[in-house]
Amino acid sequence: MQEQADRPDFSIRPMDADDADRVIAMIAALSAHEGAPPPPMDAASLVRWGLGPDARFAALVAERRAKAVGYALFHESFHIGRARPGSVLMDLYVDRGHRRRGIARALLAAVARATRARDGDWVTWQAHPRNVEAIAFYEAIGARRYAAADFELADAAMARITLS
Repeated sequence: MQEQADRPDFSIRPMDADDADRVIAMIAALSAHEGAPPPPMDAASLVRWGLGPDARFAALVAERRAKAVGYALFHESFHIGRARPGSVLMDLYVDRGHRRRGIARALLAAVARATRARDGDWVTWQAHPRNVEAIAFYEAIGARRYAAADFELADAAMARITLS
């Protein structure tokens, strides 16, 4: 009977189109948790870019009691310094009421397994400095923390550089 008690009461699976509205709600919750406005991503964009033959990222959902309670979004990349493929984790989120059950760890493990299945040997990600819970979790699982400067080229700056 002890074995039954140790079994998780959640599952990890690929996102499908029916999950899109719920995942968008969790994306907004993550942004709010980090003190940011919700991103412009909507359910149609999530389905367009996350599912199907032209998908630009993969999406996993953690389900507990028939409800999506967490998600991970990631995409393939290549690390020149390691000369190996891997993955970039874009988002990892678990609803507050479902944390401390191993769901985030299981989502991250599923991302790592998907990465290994494609000959990758690393996963990298960023954490917002205000997201101290996430940072503590990442440090607790042994993730290496880098000091790096993040940059983004978008909007008007992207337009300007394409014209030069």
